Amino acid sequence: MVNIELMYHDGLIGNRGMLVALSAFATGNLNSKIKQGSTPYRMEQIIPMSHDYIVPPLTDEEKAEQLQRNLLSYMKFHPKKSG
Repeated sequence: MVNIELMYHDGLIGNRGMLVALSAFATGNLNSKIKQGSTPYRMEQIIPMSHDYIVPPLTDEEKAEQLQRNLLSYMKFHPKKSG
């Protein structure tokens, strides 16, 4: 039942697929026209009001877990600097 509700919400009301396709097209098109070395455009700059709908923000627990993973990977790749 939850999957049906999500399909209805994403397809008929939110048009999530359309937003993802258009943002990918727009960012790709704009990034192909900028000078080399410039900062590339990101999805949240193209569609800022819909970005949280497409990519939900992380919870506090997910942020802490991501921080721990980043720290662990840093320690694995830089063993001489981490201790």
